[in-house]
Amino acid sequence: MKYLTLVRHGQAEWKDAATKDFDRPLTRRGLAEAVDTARRLHAMEIGAPALLLTSPAARAMQTAEALARELGLARRLVKQIDSLYLAPPDELESVIRGAGPRIGHLLLVGHNPGLGELALRLAPQSAPEAFATGAAFRVSFDARDWGSIGTASEATYETPGRFFDLWH
Repeated sequence: MKYLTLVRHGQAEWKDAATKDFDRPLTRRGLAEAVDTARRLHAMEIGAPALLLTSPAARAMQTAEALARELGLARRLVKQIDSLYLAPPDELESVIRGAGPRIGHLLLVGHNPGLGELALRLAPQSAPEAFATGAAFRVSFDARDWGSIGTASEATYETPGRFFDLWH
């Protein structure tokens, strides 16, 4: 059995002329979303990920750091992958399929629309219509290695707590 968790970065500062998209940091709400999502993942009781791969963008890195801290992951288990920045679903899937066979649970932090399109590809019946900021989509596969994953056998979509809607 293989478990894959896709997490969209938390809410980031709005784009402005002074900040490149790559450098946009999380807002306070975005950081809270990442912490809440980590706690929800922990409550699923599938165990901590064996590896966390993240886009190198500031907002994704901050989300990954919050997840790792809350899930008790060692820094050596968190790796930046340059190709995950704004990656399309084919690139995301390529990175996933390249995970080692001993990795039972892989966590990937990235961006829309690629994450949402990949979720739809992996679990068409369960994928969210819109992948919210800070949300997690966990799927499981009846597979021995990442290279042979197909359509997910189970899928769960978790969004940060409802109280975040009041922050608008």
